[in-house]
Amino acid sequence: MSVAASLEAGAVTIILGQDDWAQGRDRDEGIGFRLYCLTAQDVDQLASDIRARGGTLAWEPTDQPWGSRDFALVDPDGFKITISTETTSD
Repeated sequence: MSVAASLEAGAVTIILGQDDWAQGRDRDEGIGFRLYCLTAQDVDQLASDIRARGGTLAWEPTDQPWGSRDFALVDPDGFKITISTETTSD
């Protein structure tokens, strides 16, 4: 069973998901964990800013079939981060 919590601050929502330790406790950091950041900001501009500062994206901004546009990166410690914005509303 997955467990998650959602935190909101201004235009950003961060979703934290629990690691179920399925890949063991003695492993590299960042495995089994992804941080999702939901924002109303322009994700294309955010991705561009990250690249301009020397960051590398795991994938470029992409429209997803579930109504969001997102991109991902991996921080220097190996943690996976997805930054997303809604492209459609129900």
